[in-house]
Amino acid sequence: MGEQQYEPQTAAYNDAQFEELIALGKSVKSRDLLGVLFLLVGIIMSIVMLGSQWFVIGILVMIGALIFMAITSATLNKKYRRMYKATLVNRVAKDYFSQFTYQPEKGFTRDYLRGLGIMSFGSDYNSEDMLQGVYNNVPFTRADVYIADTTTDSEGNSSTTVYFRGQWLELQPNKRFQTDLQIIQKGFGFTNKRKGFFTKKEDRRHVIETEDVEFNKKFQCLCQNDAEAFYLLTPTLMQAIMKLSQVLPYKMMIAFVDNTLHVLVDTHRDSMEPTLPKGGNLDRPIADLRADMEIITGLISGLLLDRSIFQGYMQ
Repeated sequence: MGEQQYEPQTAAYNDAQFEELIALGKSVKSRDLLGVLFLLVGIIMSIVMLGSQWFVIGILVMIGALIFMAITSATLNKKYRRMYKATLVNRVAKDYFSQFTYQPEKGFTRDYLRGLGIMSFGSDYNSEDMLQGVYNNVPFTRADVYIADTTTDSEGNSSTTVYFRGQWLELQPNKRFQTDLQIIQKGFGFTNKRKGFFTKKEDRRHVIETEDVEFNKKFQCLCQNDAEAFYLLTPTLMQAIMKLSQVLPYKMMIAFVDNTLHVLVDTHRDSMEPTLPKGGNLDRPIADLRADMEIITGLISGLLLDRSIFQGYMQ
């Protein structure tokens, strides 16, 4: 794939707040450039003056450059990140959602997601950038989620296995349902399928297959009750999921649990993270944020949640 193409967006974001954000972004870039220059000078001096008294000065310049970069990085980056999320993320979200609340430091709790019984959990967990709102009359909550497990061998070497890193969306469909259905795209790993012998019988899931051969090749479905699961797993919904899998360049899992629909998109990155202005404008950061927002809107529209696909299901 080539570089992402985007259209200039800054014209709609030209008030004083965004001018300040651009200026701060330039300061971050200048700081980084200055630090790198000092570091290069120190390296060159150390190499050229190797064996002389000036070698020590070169080492000191290198150490000074690293300290300078560390101190200014902690200050400027934190300030830029805070302003970016408080101003730009909120502004871009307004283009998509008429009502929403964005809390960058908040996320889903570990206990809540673990209690759903759809993902495996390890030693490491983090969730942030919670965005709650309504799109096409469908209430949603999304947050970045990171799940991993870190182990240490007998020699003290640590290794981390990432289970999931991406967007976790909790959606409220327009109709209630009474089933536990898990739809897992092939290649999406570390799920909790609850089909083991030690799972309580009433909580245990089992694999079912649909009449759609192509769908079965791409997705594995697990449920507790076949009749209720197939009532939800209509041909229309399966077609919608297949289309989404063709559009999204990421693996996903869809789970109906406790009258909520959970969609996990394994993007392998955090969303809504600050990127620096390029060319003195915010076109690139705005394009990146729009892509993040359009995962949310694309899933809601793609799964037809704004329509009556649950019409007539058991109340």
